[in-house]
Amino acid sequence: MGDIRFSAVSGIAVLGLAGILYAWRRSSRATRYPPGPTPAWLTGNLHDLPSGGNEWVQYRDLSRKHGSDVIHLDIFGSHLVVLNSVRVANDLLDHRGSIYSSRPRMVMLKELMGWDWNVVLMSYGETYWAHRRIIQQELQPRIVTSTYHPIIARECKMLLANLLRAPDHFVHHLKSLAAAEIMMISYGQQIDPEGDKYVRLAEEVRESGVGPPASHLVDLVPALKYIPEWFPGAGFKRHARWGKSLALRMRQEPYDIVKEKMAAGVAIPCLTSRLIETLPSTSDIAKDELIMNCTGAIYSAAADTTTITLTNFILAMILHPEIQHKARAEIDSVAGRDRLPDFSDRASTPFIDCIVKEVLRWKPVTPLGIPHATTENDIYLGMFIPKNTTIVPNLWAMLHDPEVYYDPEEFFPERFLPTDTRDACPDPFRVVWGFGRRICPGRHLADTSLWMTIAFLLWAFDFEKPKDARGNTIEPNVTHGNDIVSVPSEFSCQILPRSREVASLINSFDFGY
Repeated sequence: MGDIRFSAVSGIAVLGLAGILYAWRRSSRATRYPPGPTPAWLTGNLHDLPSGGNEWVQYRDLSRKHGSDVIHLDIFGSHLVVLNSVRVANDLLDHRGSIYSSRPRMVMLKELMGWDWNVVLMSYGETYWAHRRIIQQELQPRIVTSTYHPIIARECKMLLANLLRAPDHFVHHLKSLAAAEIMMISYGQQIDPEGDKYVRLAEEVRESGVGPPASHLVDLVPALKYIPEWFPGAGFKRHARWGKSLALRMRQEPYDIVKEKMAAGVAIPCLTSRLIETLPSTSDIAKDELIMNCTGAIYSAAADTTTITLTNFILAMILHPEIQHKARAEIDSVAGRDRLPDFSDRASTPFIDCIVKEVLRWKPVTPLGIPHATTENDIYLGMFIPKNTTIVPNLWAMLHDPEVYYDPEEFFPERFLPTDTRDACPDPFRVVWGFGRRICPGRHLADTSLWMTIAFLLWAFDFEKPKDARGNTIEPNVTHGNDIVSVPSEFSCQILPRSREVASLINSFDFGY
């Protein structure tokens, strides 16, 4: 009898253990992390993090190696998930935006350098929305059209004059254009094209950046933020202090000038003056700080994206003269040769629109986007994505996916025009400006500025590869940087007015507002 009772108990125990193992296995399968390299015992996947340049390509290659558009890395216990297709980015960042719309902690950039003021980097919440609502309201398409078109047109004319006068310094002129547009829109401030302090300041702020996600050890080991500056290896603390002071100057100096001019009755109407006059004081955020943060975020974001995209456009034109010729023929057929293009011409110049799209797709300014962070645990297609995971949208991989964009490495604007045998490729506009609740609120202003500038440049100038003293063509050898924004290296370009009449028209411009 005892043997029978023992056998029954043993059977129940075995069945119970089997049930537990079955449930555990089902649970582990349901909550497994996305595919990725096998982590080491202590450091996780630290040795697997892409480095040495073109990290976006290396992340794409990891995705292919592991057979998944979603890949996972564990760095000292912190989770990093990289999204390598538009489909998964839409599924998570758009459709599950309630838990995928925050930003990572970013110890170096936000806590040490003090960039938590920037709406682009703010964690999701009320403070974020207080800033975003203002920026979104002031940069909506209706206001861009009614208020900012004349500013953009005026600064594009100034760009043509500067290129006619000193074509070899085209990158400097593009920086001046970007700064001039945003300084006038945000602060009613005209810049000095010969060498403006705000252009230099914006450049310094960009150079104080800290690279792509996880590029500083303190982001992986946050306790390092507490070591003193004099400690060996603490150079990042001194760099952070320098970058913090630059960012404060960038926000405060032009804001103070607007307030001084308003007090004297000589301020040019602008975004800052309008907000000072109309924005009610809030109990949570000081009004001055709120306005400074919003205008500073617009200034810092616009300066980089405009300059880099237009530099890539010029590179594309000298590499592909046949595309340049086709675009000029279109703009000439609409605007003629005795007037500049106008915003009203956009609907009649579909190929120029395609060039704008292709420049943004070909060399995305932020190849890895701006990282998101999860605010809750999530399960996606059976893969477990924990709370506080850093989510990196690999925009470059999405925009160079051969399943979506044929011959993705080629600059080919025609891909956005349907033919009898092929549908048009998807508009990259939906990718390059981000996803979900963090999509760039300034995208309409940026798109308008890019179209106008590119149309003006194609109407006015020929862009050619330079030649050496013997008349031999010099081929450009351009690389793109590996920071959060991908800056092209310097290259030479021959820029010539298309006719004497064009030069005469440019010399006759009136630059008054």
